[in-house]
Amino acid sequence: MAEEKVPKCPVCGGIDLVKKKRGWTITTGVFGMNKMQYHCQSCGKKFMENKAVYE
Repeated sequence: MAEEKVPKCPVCGGIDLVKKKRGWTITTGVFGMNKMQYHCQSCGKKFMENKAVYE
């Protein structure tokens, strides 16, 4: 059986992540608003799905 890779925070290595749509921001406007973003519950860092560390 293949193990499922779990995303981890690139800053603290925590696995307690919340995944949601990025939404509209003042700096980027509507560009990228439909992309998925992770929010780490351990350190508070927000990062895009492609920056997550998978192990």
